[in-house]
Formats: sequence, C-alpha cells, structure tokens
Amino acid sequence: MNTFQIQILPLDLPLKRRFTISRGSRDEVNNVLVKIHCQGITGIGEAAPNHRYNETQESAMSFLDSFGSYETENPFDISLLVEKMGQHGDGEFAAKAGLEMALYDWIGKKLNIPLYKLLQAPGRTGPRTTYTFGIDKPEVMKEKVEEAGPYPLLKIKLGTEYDKDIIEAIRELTDKPILVDANEGWKTVDQALDMIRFLDKRNVFVIEQPMPAECVREMKEVRLKSTIPLMADESITGKESLQELSSQFHGINIKLMKTGAISTSLKIVHQARKIGLQVMVGCMIESVIADTASALVGLWADYADVDGHLLLKENPMEGLEILPQGHIRLRDLPGLGLQ
Repeated sequence: MNTFQIQILPLDLPLKRRFTISRGSRDEVNNVLVKIHCQGITGIGEAAPNHRYNETQESAMSFLDSFGSYETENPFDISLLVEKMGQHGDGEFAAKAGLEMALYDWIGKKLNIPLYKLLQAPGRTGPRTTYTFGIDKPEVMKEKVEEAGPYPLLKIKLGTEYDKDIIEAIRELTDKPILVDANEGWKTVDQALDMIRFLDKRNVFVIEQPMPAECVREMKEVRLKSTIPLMADESITGKESLQELSSQFHGINIKLMKTGAISTSLKIVHQARKIGLQVMVGCMIESVIADTASALVGLWADYADVDGHLLLKENPMEGLEILPQGHIRLRDLPGLGLQ
C-alpha cells in the first residue's frame, strides 16, 4: 500500500496592479499550495478558489485537511483519486484540482517523464496566450497596453458603462487582436448585440461570457446573431451538457479550478471536439504552478488564456514558458516541469 502524506499551505499572492472585473476588485489572491509526499518524491499542485463558486482559501484548506492522507495500491490510478475526492464531498473543485495536480506531478517525477509526453500531447508548445487587463479607467488602460508590449494578444475585461471608451482608448495605441471578456456584465440581448456590433469593427476575435449564465434563452438569440465567436466561461463548470451549450456559444473556456481535475478537463476537450465546439483553456489568477497545469491541457486547445502568473508581483517557482510570439510551452522536465 502506498500512503501519500498531504501538506497544505496558504499561498497569498500580491498582484502587480489592482485587478477589477464586473463583479469586484482585488489586490491579492489567496490560493493554496498543495504538496504530496510518498517514496521520497514530492508532487506539487495549487488550488485557486473563487468566490463566484462559493469557494475560499479557508474552505479549500478545510476540504484538503479533512481529506487526510491518501492510500492506494496503485499510485498511478488518477481516476481513483478523483473518485475518492468526489465521495468526500461536493463542491471545492479548486481544492480537488490542486490535489489531483500534485498527484500528476508526482507520477511524472516517479516515472522521470514530462507529463506532456506521458499524456501523449501533440507536442510541448501550444497556442498563443492572451495577456489580461482588468477593468480600469481608459487612461490607465493605456498604461497597461505599454506593459503588455511583449504579448501579441490582449484580453480585455468589460462589463461597465464605459466599455466602448475602454476599447477606443486601447485602439488609439495598438491594433493587436483582442479577446473581450464581459464576465456576465451585459444584462440584455440589446446591450449584448450593440456591443458585438461595436466590437466587430475593432479587431475583436472572441467574446467570453457576454451575459449571465442563467440567461440561456437570451444567449441562444445572441449566438444566432453574433458575428464574433462567443465563448462560454461562467456557463461551464464541467457538468453541463455540451450539446446545450453549443446552442448558446461557439466554444467553451475550460478551467481546471472549475472542472476539478486535469483528467476531467481532457475528457471535456475531446467531447467538445466531437460536437464542433471550439476549445479555450483559461485560468483564475494563480501562480505559475497552476498555470503550468492549465498550459498542459492547453496543448490540445484552440485558444489559451494562461496568464494569471503574469499578473503577480512574484511567483514561487518557475514553470511554463511563454515564447516571443506568445505561444505557451512546457518545460522538458519530469512531471509538470516546475523548478
């Protein structure tokens, strides 16, 4: 029998700038560092709980603490851990993702193989990642454009009364392609369609979650009339019918902290492909630890938004690389490739 000792630590991460979306602002994120120890090898993971899903640093740590140690005859059976976590309690998907991430990292280190090779990814280089701007005044957005100089794709948070002013201010400085994320901030069909018509002329290549997740009927109408691909974010946690989502969106944004597992996320990617949905892999605001795990899933995606670690003042480790043209790349090291 293999016994894994689980170690959990608070991971408080100050941001370079205050980060604002349509639901609120933050200057720091409060995540959880997860370590598992067995046979002299340590696997590392990270949980990034989100208030939108009734999760906090305290609730994630409480779940992991109560889970205790993990015993298994076959330490390479990821599905068994996922099953046991599900039996342990509902919710707390960020905590579950952090623990499964740590086990994956342990397995790669134990076998002395990078996870992208173990999982037979198409390669270790994935799509270009966006660089995200939180909501801010137009004049501050201009400063952020300068900070984002090395990154070819921008992601702009909207959902305010001055959305058009923000876009116009950015377009005065750059013509880089933009992904817009409204974070459920547009409340009516008319407002959503008005913004889509406006953005269609300003080199916007994707719009994430225009309306609240509960606006199913409204989103079906918006999808029919949209000239820009629409991506589900808050509307997908991993338990929804992808067929139903395809009537509202052109694609889905998969986040480990919502699906609760790398293994679950990969299954969703393949299911989405079968019905013609585009796939994006995103992240919460998290360190390079969780972003590297997201980048691993992103190797199978059309789009990537794996930049949470770029918004932090500092990172606890080194992990994924972002190449000069913006492509994400995994390190050729065992496990997740963290150092």
